[in-house]
Amino acid sequence: MIPIKDDGGVEREPDIAFNGTNYMAVWSEGDFGGMHTVRATRVTMQGVVLDSGIPFGKDSYLEYRPGIAFGGGRWLAVWYTYSEPYGVFARFLNNEGQPDGEAFDITTSPYGNFYEPDIASAGAYFLVIWNEQTPYTADDVLGMVVDSSGTAVTGVIPIAVGPGFQSRPRVSGGNEFLVVWDDNGEIRGQKISAGGQLSGTSFEISDPTAGDRQSADVASGTHNCMAIWMQYNAGSYDIFGNLDTPARIDNADAPGVLVQKKVPTIVSGPLRRYARTEDAVLYDVSGRTVTGEPGTPGIYFLVESHDRIMKLIKVH
Repeated sequence: MIPIKDDGGVEREPDIAFNGTNYMAVWSEGDFGGMHTVRATRVTMQGVVLDSGIPFGKDSYLEYRPGIAFGGGRWLAVWYTYSEPYGVFARFLNNEGQPDGEAFDITTSPYGNFYEPDIASAGAYFLVIWNEQTPYTADDVLGMVVDSSGTAVTGVIPIAVGPGFQSRPRVSGGNEFLVVWDDNGEIRGQKISAGGQLSGTSFEISDPTAGDRQSADVASGTHNCMAIWMQYNAGSYDIFGNLDTPARIDNADAPGVLVQKKVPTIVSGPLRRYARTEDAVLYDVSGRTVTGEPGTPGIYFLVESHDRIMKLIKVH
C-alpha cells in the first residue's frame, strides 16, 4: 500500500490519471469543519510519491471533489467550491505538477448548487461535467468542452436535463466521450463527440427493471466502455456492470478515418472548400458521416476515395 498523503489532516475525494510517464493524484485537503483546498502530487510507475501535495485551487474556503485528466501535453484539473466564489473551476498543471497559468471559471453562480464535477480528455480536448442542482426538486447533468489552451469550444451542454434527479455523473474519454449518471434509479449514458456534439440520444445502461441504482462510473477500453454502479439487490447493495457500449465507432463503419490521421489543419469557415474531388466525404470525430456544412466547432475528417485524408479542426 502506498501512502499518497498520510498525516493528521483530512484528505478526501481523490482522483487519478496517467500521462504515460507518471500518475497524477488529486484530492481535497483540510481540517474537520475547516478550510479545504485542492492539491496534487505525482506518483511514478514504481509507486514513488514525488510531491507532498501541491495546492492548485483559488484559495477559496471550501474546495471539493477535484478531478484530473491529461491531454495536449499537460494536465487539467477541475473542482467545485462550496464557498464564495461558488462554481466549478479549472486549472492547468505542468508535468512537474505545478500550476500552469491562472485558474479559470467553468461555471459560476451566486449559490452553492454545483456538485460532482468530473473531467476526461479526447486528444487535446477536455470535457468537464457537473451536477447543477435545483434544491429539493431536480438535478441536471451539464458539461462544457475546453481545448488545450483553456478556451471554451462549446457553451454549456445540456447532457441530461428535465424533471427529477439526474445525479452523480462520471465521464470517460478516448476518441469521444461517454457520460454516465444515475437517472432516478436507472443508469443512463450519453455519447459526446470531442467537439461537444451529443451523439444521438441518451440510452439505458442498466437493465429496464425498476430499482435503486447509484454511484455509476465508467472507463474506456480498447473496444468497449465498461460502466459500473451500486444497486440495491435482495436486501443489500451490490456492484453491477455493463460492457455493451462500444468505446468508438468501428473502423469498418468509416474506412480509414480513425486509422490514417494526417497533420491537422486549423479551419475558420466552410470545411468542404478543402475538398479536391466531388466524391469527398466529411466525417466527425466519431466516424459518422456529416451531411451539409457543420456549424459546430470540433474535429472532422475529409476523405477522398479513402486515400487522401485531411484532419480539420474547425474553430468557428
